[in-house]
Amino acid sequence: MSRDYDTIMLETEEAMQSVVDHLHNEFVGISAGRANPAMVENIKFDYYGAPTPLKQAATISTPDASTITLKPFDASQTKNISKAILEANIGLTPSDDGKVIICRIPAMTQENRERLVKQLKEIAEKSKVGIRNARHEAIKHADGSLKDSVLTEDDHRGLKEEIQKLTDRFNKEIDDTLEKKTADVMKV
Repeated sequence: MSRDYDTIMLETEEAMQSVVDHLHNEFVGISAGRANPAMVENIKFDYYGAPTPLKQAATISTPDASTITLKPFDASQTKNISKAILEANIGLTPSDDGKVIICRIPAMTQENRERLVKQLKEIAEKSKVGIRNARHEAIKHADGSLKDSVLTEDDHRGLKEEIQKLTDRFNKEIDDTLEKKTADVMKV
């Protein structure tokens, strides 16, 4: 299906913004040594066959700077939630008494910081792949619109340049976000 210039640009920008928004959400969940409910709230666990984020299944709080507590709405799910936190591989080891789950934030060693930075870089790289995919999709639509005579040669060339500018802008935002979060994690 052919799309016009503005439609392709709008869809591409929305797709790229969605990738960057997801990156921000992922980064919020990575701690720099301080407890934050966002670290666990989007972890999903199997709730009677449906992948459910923890924020929909438990009250999450931070009684102090190094502790996250979760009180499941359904106490029978305590073990499943603990297992999901452990499997999320975010450096937390949950303990529970059958009713409340407690996660202590480990002291940030240099090794932990370096592991987190590596994790941040992997997440940022996945985001850049998402941006490249959105760019590829946009160029495919532009080529199709040129072929179907919806776009002129000049419009097609201009559109491809604008798509590249968007790609560069969002990749820079990813790099800037990574740099800022890395500095936060490495700060002692």
